[in-house]
Amino acid sequence: MSKSRVFFLAVAVLVAMAAFFWLNRPDISSLSSARDTGSGVTGFQVIGISEKGNLWLDDEETRPVDIRTLNFVSETRLHSDAQTAWEFFFEGFLFTALPGSALRFTPQTRELTLEKGEFYWERKAPGQPVEISLFKGGNIFTLSAAGRLRLGGGALEVWNYSGPLDFDLNGRLVHLDELQYWDSRGGSRSAPASLFPPPPFISPEAETIALTQPNDTIIQFKWKSVQGARDYILKLYPSALRDNPLLSKVVSDSAVTLDIMPFIEFSELHWEAAVFDATRRIESAPSRMGRIAISSSLLKKGQQPEPPRIEVDSLSVSGEMVLIKGSADPHAQLFVDGVVVKMDGEGRFIHTISYKSIGVKEIVFRALAPSGLEAILKKQVTIFEE
Repeated sequence: MSKSRVFFLAVAVLVAMAAFFWLNRPDISSLSSARDTGSGVTGFQVIGISEKGNLWLDDEETRPVDIRTLNFVSETRLHSDAQTAWEFFFEGFLFTALPGSALRFTPQTRELTLEKGEFYWERKAPGQPVEISLFKGGNIFTLSAAGRLRLGGGALEVWNYSGPLDFDLNGRLVHLDELQYWDSRGGSRSAPASLFPPPPFISPEAETIALTQPNDTIIQFKWKSVQGARDYILKLYPSALRDNPLLSKVVSDSAVTLDIMPFIEFSELHWEAAVFDATRRIESAPSRMGRIAISSSLLKKGQQPEPPRIEVDSLSVSGEMVLIKGSADPHAQLFVDGVVVKMDGEGRFIHTISYKSIGVKEIVFRALAPSGLEAILKKQVTIFEE
């Protein structure tokens, strides 16, 4: 074979190899797709960083992470500032690291150590059991299918959402069943506490809205009740990474109506709900995360919505009884003479009042909107002696 043919064959092989690696290089779009499926993701890979703040490669915070060029060839410590949440894959598990979290990864031994912060995890691809370390090597944590943990000041909190979970914390072996919570701050005698399952059937789960009128910012968040639950906590975020919560609200019902006007500068809002134990201050497993996309807005932040409407269709007097029929803004709370009145989904209501004396009576209707605006309507009836 001539030297020229050998040369051209070598060039062709190099071109083919370069094309192969170019076509199979990791990029942001493929990693975004992997977030949902977990397909083909092994080892360790950072896949997302929230918009505010930075993820750093050094304690002096002079070397910010660039996902496009990040390559793990030696032991690496990553930590985020107080504004930045981030996501990474490790051996088929998707992790969300909240702001202020730090970890260390050693590619030679494929060892991942979570050092501080708060993390959610969820298995995205089937496989063998996966172990990580907490605080330092030796504190082996065998991941369950899904859960949450918080590390700080040597203390550990663990929420186990799905599957069995085992770990070693400074020589103490702990086993958690599905839907159990454990807190090391309770001392050596602390026992796991039970968690409620996540609320199902959330709404809105995926909705796109255009804000053209002030009342368009009034949104009802609801979910199916969890048997035995008394209170729930609703959280609202600017992204799916749970960074920088915009709102955290404890409610005693499986629905809450909010005015999102203070948050309309964000193009997306993400939310979740969980059963909340007010006595122990423990959140249970969260619901699926809902998403509201704001396609356009003609409103200015701070613009006030309109006061809620109140309409009285009829006042029927029969002896000492008054039967009231009417309607009001379905998102508002309605009070008649200070008494809470239930409305249906369209705001219609029926209410009765009983009087013990005759004469002219004034009935006060008050509707309170989620925005804080209220409307008051007064009507008079006359009670005659039978």
